[in-house]
Amino acid sequence: MVSSRDFVVRRLMPGEGAAYRKLRFAALENAPLAFSSSPEDEAHLTDADFEARISLAEPDAVYGVFGDGELVGVATFIGDKRRKTRHKGAMFGVYVDPVWRGTGSARALVRQVIDHATERGLALHAHVIADNLPALRLYLGLGFVSYGVEPRALLVDGVFHDEHLLIYQPGG
Repeated sequence: MVSSRDFVVRRLMPGEGAAYRKLRFAALENAPLAFSSSPEDEAHLTDADFEARISLAEPDAVYGVFGDGELVGVATFIGDKRRKTRHKGAMFGVYVDPVWRGTGSARALVRQVIDHATERGLALHAHVIADNLPALRLYLGLGFVSYGVEPRALLVDGVFHDEHLLIYQPGG
């Protein structure tokens, strides 16, 4: 845990692609069960690719947690663009550096994505690996509800893992 509990949550801005890429690869290495991608899946991506992710058009957004001047957490919101499903979006790629866990930064980050979606009147979907009890408690504590479990959603190192399917509805 860090000694300073000061952090800022804000949307990532152009010029922060290299920091985003560095944190993403740390996330894929340190939390393989939290992501459907592996480091090998994204090894070809450059800083420019991550700059493009930051520059997503509305309603899409990438938010970061900054602690001690460094990017220490990230979460992405992608709104569905299809006519029949544009009333919802998904939060994914959520990660906070282990040193910053327990500071409230993950809660603030997820809360920011919830606010982003609800300000636009959009339902927010998320998936959480069944074994990740801290993340599941966080999401449920912020008002997400589970609407199912996908059995064998991920296969990591020869082991299958189930995934909780969650939704946050604007207005409860």
